[in-house]
Amino acid sequence: MTLAIVLAAGKGRRLGASKALVDLGGRCALAHCLDALAAGGADELRVVLGDDAELVRAALGPTSATLLVNEHAERGQTSSLRVALADGPGAGDAFLLHTVDHPLVRAEDIAALLDAFASRPHGRRIVVPSVDGRRGHPALFERDLADEFLALTDDEPAHQVVRRDPERILHVERDDTWLVRDIDTPEDLAAARTALRSRT
Repeated sequence: MTLAIVLAAGKGRRLGASKALVDLGGRCALAHCLDALAAGGADELRVVLGDDAELVRAALGPTSATLLVNEHAERGQTSSLRVALADGPGAGDAFLLHTVDHPLVRAEDIAALLDAFASRPHGRRIVVPSVDGRRGHPALFERDLADEFLALTDDEPAHQVVRRDPERILHVERDDTWLVRDIDTPEDLAAARTALRSRT
């Protein structure tokens, strides 16, 4: 069993729209994330939403994901992550952490992380994709590392846990730049739509 957490509570100010709700090929960005995570091997899905929670619920339609709401989303992603982990890190040995900023993640990328975790060298407790030397999303964590996230304050970014000890990170080389490229601006969104069309 593997839990996948998707943080989707941001307002998307630079984009001018909620990232969870933007249209990609006729479906919202969050739906793309959830489909890829499930197809790649995540057994449990938790999503943290913000002020637009009801709009996102309507856009998603029926879903097996647990939809949570961060009532204080303005405090940032770390506060959303604590909401997601309030019920624990799932039943498996590890959990995935993803953001809706990266909706073009593919099922094969998820599967590659899970495979690498299953055969990881001793001491490697975090598995992340790497594209041309850049660390991307999602990241996979040993379940015990949930306590380190829960200990963060709102003004401490979650990547502090990743950067705390480079020796516990296993990098998995991938070739898709959308694992390291956010959708932050209208130009990013246009490029994502073009990339998605090229996959079909």
